[in-house]
Amino acid sequence: MSLLSICLSWIMSAVALQQPSVLDALRSTSDSASIQIDYEFTAVTSGIRSFGDGRIELQGNSYHMNGNGIEIFCDGKTTWMLDEQAKEVIIESAESNSAGYLANPVLLLMNLEENSVSYDVEGNLIRISLPDGTRLDVTVKGMKPLETIKPEAFRPPVEFGSDWIVTDLR
Repeated sequence: MSLLSICLSWIMSAVALQQPSVLDALRSTSDSASIQIDYEFTAVTSGIRSFGDGRIELQGNSYHMNGNGIEIFCDGKTTWMLDEQAKEVIIESAESNSAGYLANPVLLLMNLEENSVSYDVEGNLIRISLPDGTRLDVTVKGMKPLETIKPEAFRPPVEFGSDWIVTDLR
């Protein structure tokens, strides 16, 4: 066997062993698929570092995100950001951009080319530079398919009575 054919065989086997990145796996899910993503993040904005972790259940343009004491529900039309301990909720149209990438990091990841200055993927780590100067590192700790999620799971299971501070920006 020639040296060239040995090298080609090695390269082809190495390419075959490469796993798709977590970003590729996320982007390849269909709009009807339901997935759960466990993540950690670190964000640096204006020299201030914030970090956290959480879980997102995603199906099409609907999601339920829970992390760092904040729970976000989005049914594709309306987004509710809840702090149950403080009994506070902010309600916005899902099309609103005011909540930004921290309210829905999945949308950021799905549209990195449009929303970032640059990004790099290393295994389960995605490093992102945003136009406002923010550096965001997202580590996907786990991703798995789920059974189809009922639409009501993407709406808050809480009634916002007089003991809640409700800010409705719709």
